[in-house]
Amino acid sequence: MARAAWEPFVRSAARAPVTGVSATGSKTPQPASARRRERAHPRRAGSAEARQSPARDLRLLPGAAAAWVAAALMIRLGAGGALLAATLLGVCTLGCIAVAVRRPKSPPVLRVLLLTLGVSAMVALSAAAHIEQRASAPLSSAVAGHAHITAQLRITGEPRQARTGGPDGSPRWLLEAELLDGTFNGSRFSARTPVVVLGGPEWSSVGHGDVVRAAARPRATDPGSRAAALLIATTEPVPLAGASARDSPVDRLRLRFLELSAASGAPDDGLMPGMVIGARSSVSQDLADTMKATGLTHLTAVSGANCSYVLAFVFLLCRGCRLPRWAAGAAGVAALAGFVLLVRPEPSVLRAAVMGAIGVLAVLTGRGRLSMTLLFLSIAVLLAADPWLSGDYAFILSVAATSGLVLAGPLIAARLGAVMPVWAAQLIAVPLAAQLFCSPVLALLQPSLPTYSLAANIAASPLVPFITIVGMVSVVLSAVVPWGAAPFAAGAGWAAAGVAQIARFFASAPLAAIPWPSGTRGMLLSASGSAVVLAAVMWGPQLMGRMRRVPDVVRALTGDGSRGRADGNRRARFLLRTVPWLAIGCVLGLAALWAGNGIRGNGGERWTVAACDVGQGDGLAVRTGPRSAMVFDAGPDPALMDRCLDRLGVDTVDVLVLTHLHEDHYGGVSGVFEGRSVHRLLYSTAGESLPRTVTEAAAAAGIVGELVSTGVAGRAGTADWSVLWPQAGMAADSENNASAVLLVTAAGPDGTSGVEILLTGDLEEDAADRFLADNAQLTEAGVDILKVAHHGARNGGAGMIEALSPRVAVISVGGGNDYGHPHAETLAALDTAGVHVARTDLRGTVLLTAEADALHIRSFR
Repeated sequence: MARAAWEPFVRSAARAPVTGVSATGSKTPQPASARRRERAHPRRAGSAEARQSPARDLRLLPGAAAAWVAAALMIRLGAGGALLAATLLGVCTLGCIAVAVRRPKSPPVLRVLLLTLGVSAMVALSAAAHIEQRASAPLSSAVAGHAHITAQLRITGEPRQARTGGPDGSPRWLLEAELLDGTFNGSRFSARTPVVVLGGPEWSSVGHGDVVRAAARPRATDPGSRAAALLIATTEPVPLAGASARDSPVDRLRLRFLELSAASGAPDDGLMPGMVIGARSSVSQDLADTMKATGLTHLTAVSGANCSYVLAFVFLLCRGCRLPRWAAGAAGVAALAGFVLLVRPEPSVLRAAVMGAIGVLAVLTGRGRLSMTLLFLSIAVLLAADPWLSGDYAFILSVAATSGLVLAGPLIAARLGAVMPVWAAQLIAVPLAAQLFCSPVLALLQPSLPTYSLAANIAASPLVPFITIVGMVSVVLSAVVPWGAAPFAAGAGWAAAGVAQIARFFASAPLAAIPWPSGTRGMLLSASGSAVVLAAVMWGPQLMGRMRRVPDVVRALTGDGSRGRADGNRRARFLLRTVPWLAIGCVLGLAALWAGNGIRGNGGERWTVAACDVGQGDGLAVRTGPRSAMVFDAGPDPALMDRCLDRLGVDTVDVLVLTHLHEDHYGGVSGVFEGRSVHRLLYSTAGESLPRTVTEAAAAAGIVGELVSTGVAGRAGTADWSVLWPQAGMAADSENNASAVLLVTAAGPDGTSGVEILLTGDLEEDAADRFLADNAQLTEAGVDILKVAHHGARNGGAGMIEALSPRVAVISVGGGNDYGHPHAETLAALDTAGVHVARTDLRGTVLLTAEADALHIRSFR
């Protein structure tokens, strides 16, 4: 199936007779000399086909780009702003049409301007209609006032488990839904507004198509988000009688197939239903993480490739049964429509469905496979139908992968085919072309480079079409001949188990992921690397061929009569062959050096505990997963805290703990929330309320701070934590002594080693003595890492150092501070106890990694 993307071009070109056009318009055979000239100088040929490859027809590129920009801008405006923009763009379009009518031979720039303005006006008008349709004034008022509403919801997606649980540790679930009506401030309102629901375990049994009623707290979402609000459910969902759509034929068919998949006995961890019908909720979280680490995430759900397999299979099957081309095309379109309904439309599936339908029409009308034209046309149509696709990463990756297959795939396959069998070249070219075009986007999503992504995709590629087609045969048979569907479901299940084993094999290989710069820096570096590879594929053979001719040119210019000249020729040949590659190496080396400062984790993700260099304050992180951590305090500066977490590669904060409410511990809290998902906020204080800086950041994330005391405990990813101080109801005599003291047990990067960390906030000596008296078991066991209280100040005392005998003491302190931290007496106590000290004022950000029985210390500034 992979080679079908471009093989028809090669076959048709090989079979087609070479013809010319006579003065009367009829085609006549060309003379042999003309054919030789055309083959030697294709750019001089008179036909449009010789001047432009259909696969690389970029005439609609400005229109697709204009549609994308317009959609991204319009969804951030209100309905009024989008309508005004549509009006202005429409007027400009009419003006360009008037000029084009008066000037039949209009310049190309006018045609490009007319295309971009017209498409932009179309998308803007569509966006205005969509925004107006989904607007709900009562919901907006409830979001602004942090009020409760009672909502009637139609569920439009399958429930998926949130990465962290609720305040009591119970799991929480996320669902996409449509708000149909609600009650706010005693008044009933109607709406058709997309929302996201966050609910407890009882929401896991709610399915696609259900209509339920529940009370919820609405929270704002990011500008341009598809969901107008996040609804934090405060009650269980109450199904409305007779309103559910789960008994539709499509849902019954999906349920029957899921039962067949579960009964097949294949150890695929729920992967097969995801690959066949898009049932991603059946894929285990462990396998999902493994697939992500090996660059196989696109296989955990239905993508555009699956649509191509279904369409091509039905079309070729009908042609094999000698049906006419129009009948085979109609059957393919019908099968594709049924497949989309079964899967439930998603961005990549919709894009592939639109392209497939237009492609069939193109074949039926004899215009051939105008791949890039179809892609650009589908982009404009889909963005007009759903402007929020402009920010959907699945849609972006789908477009990037298709562009790579069409533009670079045939060329890579041709280059590789010169040194290996054609089938092997095409097998490598498909994932390589897609990866080269997708890697800049993936760098924004996941700042690490899956080392074996290409190998894993090559190994899995033969199984994917088999799983798709055999699985769909099982779906069809389950509807008409249920007893005949089981063998096909089992076959697809065992093939999916093979894909899962491929992912596990490469994920467990050494250096399975290489750290990569984050954000724009990583995207640009990845794009540069892809450009270098493509340039080497396109121009490498020509460059090497010209270099082989350089010695002949040198001999012709210098003569060939002396040994000195021969030596000069050899030196010239050596220099001319090596200098270009040395130059490329220098450029790449400089790019790597420039990007090195942005590599998260400063050499990898192998860290367990990190003390961030935030100046005079505290900001620590304990790793809980590949991209997640618990964060303790946030320092005084948001920028420093944000930069540190970026370097550590933390995208998700499972728990944020503010040990107490002094500004050097909470002032940088907005930096923790910047570009990250924070799921829980804990704090301790001698006061009565949280500072406004903290409440605003928490409200924007849809969470509420929780006051903690002794006995509160939980688990976040690979880390267990418990609060040991202060006692419930205790009246602290100072904010420092109200500091939350937590004991955290964290696993090392290898998953087996573990360390215990005691985080003490700014606890002073008298409270520290009471703490030790209340936790005698801790004194007996000791800890591995101690965060020294109050930046090593004298009033922290030496009691904890002497009683706990830590292996490493971390002091978070700013260089040259006015407080004299850390105090000489504290340092002397640590020296006497033989404790290794890691200070942020001397080392910058400190990274501690637990491996086997050792604690490795690294740092970066």
